[in-house]
Amino acid sequence: MNLNTPAEYAQCKSTERTKPMNHSDTLGMSVNFEVVQIKKGNTTNTIASVPTEVPLTIVANDEEIATLSGSPDHLREFVYGFLFTAGFIQEAHDVQSFFWDETKWRIEVKLNNPPEPDLLTKRLYTSGCGRGVMFSSVVELALRRPLADEFTIDSDVILQLMRWLQTSSQLYRSTRGVHTAALSKGGTLPEIVCDDIGRHNAVDKVIGSALITGVDFKVSVLLCSGRISSDILFKAKRCEIPVLISLAAPTHQAVLLARDMHMTLVGFARGLSFTIFSHSGRIII
Repeated sequence: MNLNTPAEYAQCKSTERTKPMNHSDTLGMSVNFEVVQIKKGNTTNTIASVPTEVPLTIVANDEEIATLSGSPDHLREFVYGFLFTAGFIQEAHDVQSFFWDETKWRIEVKLNNPPEPDLLTKRLYTSGCGRGVMFSSVVELALRRPLADEFTIDSDVILQLMRWLQTSSQLYRSTRGVHTAALSKGGTLPEIVCDDIGRHNAVDKVIGSALITGVDFKVSVLLCSGRISSDILFKAKRCEIPVLISLAAPTHQAVLLARDMHMTLVGFARGLSFTIFSHSGRIII
């Protein structure tokens, strides 16, 4: 499947969201299995829905960048987001062409600037599901300067956004096996939301979608269902997203880095409470 221009992407975008890109037309976002369930000592034969996992190889200008495990939807957004947060592209138009080999789960892109060979050897394997990969350029770009403090968000809006996130994923409700990420523009209910078996993949997907559609990251809020580790924080900093909110906990490195880079990091955002770990001045109580 070759999608070379933004216009061609726009034509297929609605189809991609309702029908996962796959090579067999039978492999969806989840697979049903016959299982034996034990509950209170009773045995029941039933059907369990589990999330689909596929290996996706990304090739840029004939150089293999990485092979990652993920969920088989929003693949274009995922690749754009991954290439951007890894520092291979600066904007969506840096991708000249996009070809998806449906038989091999292989995506080949042509970039304006070919990947630097030295960069490909400097990889950091992250703490995420599916063995996420980052490159040293992400860390270097993220640490260059702190974010400005102009953006603010109301505390009631944070609670509203996270209540929405907890009910936004039908796939999570049916499988209990995926992470969800979303991007809110200025505190409004998100138009961009993606699921994946990996926390990093879900974040890359929403970032890629925003990059393609021209969303202003500087007035956006990143919502996550999973743990915020330093690698997730670096991805958000690469985009200059000022506020990250999660249902779960941050790591200590994420907190230290968020404080250094002037990013607002919120965790345990459930029910009527949340915890601000850094730069509380952006949140209006």
